[in-house]
Amino acid sequence: MDLHHVDHGLRPDGPAEALHVEALAERLGARYTLHRLELDDGPNLEARARAARRAVLPEGCATGHTMDDQAETVLMNLLRGAGSTGLSAMTSGPHKPILGLRRTETEAVCRAAGEAFLTDPTNAEDRFLRNQLRHHLLPILDNLAKRDVVPLLVRSAEVLGDDDALLETLAAATVPDPSQARDLRAAPPALARRRLRSWLADPAGYPPSLAEVDRVLEVARGAVRATELSGGRRVSRHGGVLVRHEATSGKVLGVPAPNDAPPAWAAADLGPAVVTPEALQAKVAEIGAAITADYADDPPLLVGVLKGAMMFMSDICRQIELPVDVDFMAVSSYGSATKTSGIVRIVKDLEADLVDRHVLVIEDIVDSGLTLNYLRKYLQSRNPKSVEVCALLIKEGEQRVELGCKYLGFSIPPTFVVGYGLDVAERYRNLNGIYTYTGPGSEA
Repeated sequence: MDLHHVDHGLRPDGPAEALHVEALAERLGARYTLHRLELDDGPNLEARARAARRAVLPEGCATGHTMDDQAETVLMNLLRGAGSTGLSAMTSGPHKPILGLRRTETEAVCRAAGEAFLTDPTNAEDRFLRNQLRHHLLPILDNLAKRDVVPLLVRSAEVLGDDDALLETLAAATVPDPSQARDLRAAPPALARRRLRSWLADPAGYPPSLAEVDRVLEVARGAVRATELSGGRRVSRHGGVLVRHEATSGKVLGVPAPNDAPPAWAAADLGPAVVTPEALQAKVAEIGAAITADYADDPPLLVGVLKGAMMFMSDICRQIELPVDVDFMAVSSYGSATKTSGIVRIVKDLEADLVDRHVLVIEDIVDSGLTLNYLRKYLQSRNPKSVEVCALLIKEGEQRVELGCKYLGFSIPPTFVVGYGLDVAERYRNLNGIYTYTGPGSEA
């Protein structure tokens, strides 16, 4: 038997915990392996830690997820708008052998065996969604239902899991090869989407959003020639076959490299780079090539959203090998604050006629999506041939509407950032990279 322990390097008690697990392995006669990681605290910590664990643990490792973990996962996925696959949560089996046990039961087993158990102190921190559900929402649900809701949530997950397995079988039989555009077009939309979700999952196994799946279906139907996905990936159509293009540039956001410090004149108010100048230029070149291919037969009007998109607009124009026209709009929902007000004002309107023209909006950053949604509807009212969006940045978890961006540069943590056209009170637009703003008003 092998016993693996991962020390993420986040807690001062990490070395003591490693010794505790090593002693347990010795008592059990198990081979012990310690994996030491060096993660920085900060945005997306849970996701980064999970990805780091998966990278170092060997295939086939069993984990100690319990019934309580399962119920919390169901609620987390429900809040994220997941379908039946997400709501069926984790699957019981050799890799998760104790999903049928409550957390209190696993502790009782340890006590009965005379073994001390460790409690992760971060489980008490409300900054993590799982902990908020565990300590606040689940007790409220128990009170409303007048019973323990964990078994109810787990039973619902099991039922949905059976339904999900049947739909997977039907989808695989209906669309054996999801790269074949003809088969996707002929399939019922629910089965076509299901096949694309698994086919388009990112390298960590996470499925794409519904908006991304529907955009790929548009590629399969011939409405567009290609579309961008999160993480710098892309899907295009060639001769009736969908082709996936994996990310070739960019950096893993939320894990800044040591040399990504801002320039000295701005360092007092900024954190490390969220996106480096090198990653920006590589991504702009990549998106420019995609736009060139997609609009080769009918070049678009590029609509830059001032002032934040000015640098992105300038660079992307020079990467598009087509005779594109440009125009600019100025809209406002921030003012001089670091959070959007939600109230959209058109400060400068377009001069160009949009009738029967392809319009491509060049946007710097998307958070709630409300401004972008308003802008899209406004432009569509002027009878263009199409309206699509190219956004450099999207803030993770901030969206309140479906975005449907055709081209997307980077997903970033939900913090206020400046640089490469983005500002706070008109400062820092001239930075070559994009940095977290930590100066006055950043906590507002």
